[in-house]
Amino acid sequence: MPKKVILQLAMTVDGYIADENGSVDWIDQTVGFDLDWGYEQFMAGIDTIVMGANSYHDALKLSSTFPYAEKENYIMTHQAQPDLPKRHFVNSDVVELVQQLRQASGKAIWIFGGGSVIQPLIEADLIDEYQLFTAPVILGRGTPLFGHRTRPLLLQLKTTTVFGPGVMVTYERKQIKAPD
Repeated sequence: MPKKVILQLAMTVDGYIADENGSVDWIDQTVGFDLDWGYEQFMAGIDTIVMGANSYHDALKLSSTFPYAEKENYIMTHQAQPDLPKRHFVNSDVVELVQQLRQASGKAIWIFGGGSVIQPLIEADLIDEYQLFTAPVILGRGTPLFGHRTRPLLLQLKTTTVFGPGVMVTYERKQIKAPD
């Protein structure tokens, strides 16, 4: 059975994941990075993280040590870098990488962020579950979570949970029945 692929991140009411400068400072300004939204339980269910280079550098700023050091991390980058323990710097197609990773045994894969990582995976229909924390802010412009789509993406509501001033909404990819 393939590993579940989960996109879990914060977004604005108007659907942006970063402002026009690539910053996520609006998270701390609206809900705070220390908000307890079930992080421990979520992290217990994953063993692999895929993220872009900017998201990786943002994660390094959050703590004096790399906060995801116990998980296998795949950082999509065009800059050649030597791998570190549990940190693999990858310059390849993110769709092919996730297709390979989901065939391994283990827990779920967390798609952590970066529009250039997320968009191809959404378009390839590789996201099994969307956990979207909506923060009470409207940016008006920035990096949209959902870019141009060539076909509709059908989702089914799984849960909604209020955390502080925001809400986490979880959707599963709706399974389409093949015609008889």
